[in-house]
Amino acid sequence: MRKGPFAAETFALFSQWNFEHGVDRNLARGLGGQFRTAGWEKEVRATIRARLTDMDAIRPLIQLSKSGMSFHDWRDCYRLWITLTEQPYGSFIMDWLYGERERGRYQVRAEEVRPFVTASWSRAKKVPLSEYGVVRAARDLLKTATDVGLLTGASTVKTLAHPGLGDSAFVFHLLLIAELEGSASRAIESRYWRAAFMAPSEVHNTLLRLHQYRKVDYQVAGSLIQLSLPYANSLAFAEAVAA
Repeated sequence: MRKGPFAAETFALFSQWNFEHGVDRNLARGLGGQFRTAGWEKEVRATIRARLTDMDAIRPLIQLSKSGMSFHDWRDCYRLWITLTEQPYGSFIMDWLYGERERGRYQVRAEEVRPFVTASWSRAKKVPLSEYGVVRAARDLLKTATDVGLLTGASTVKTLAHPGLGDSAFVFHLLLIAELEGSASRAIESRYWRAAFMAPSEVHNTLLRLHQYRKVDYQVAGSLIQLSLPYANSLAFAEAVAA
């Protein structure tokens, strides 16, 4: 969290990834000589390397970057993965910022996030942060949310965005969330859509639209809902897009 998501750097790295080579070889080839100093290159490499401990989980994102998907759409998919795998960022988005947005919040400052940081460290039974550490963690949370498109603004005051999802990014979200929830029907109401600031009603409306274009099969009759996924899982989708 301290260094940020490095979305653009990760996208560029993944777009030239060679599955026949190991992680470290891909990192050296993809990141070598790309940065202003050797020290910063080492920092970037170490941060991205730490996110590559489960290659099976991240393989769909690699495939999507190699498919020609736009960076904007890919970043939205990466944002979901970051939300699911990195704490306290995931809790910050799904448990705090999403709720604040629903209650009408328009802007946020680091000092307003400090109570969340303090509570998060306490729940995780971590060593309490210093006063500066709390401020720094709050700033880091806002920076990460800004880098992945949920907040905007270059000043200390950040504005909550309306990110939206392109159709391909939405289908990726749908498939990955269905995997996590264990069924397609439970995916519609899942809290994981909060990673894109989407409420269940927005998910429902998007599914209706995609059904019209035959991108998903979404049948609704009163309280009865049937959703048939277009691919077996997120990896199958990513591989089909890349083919």
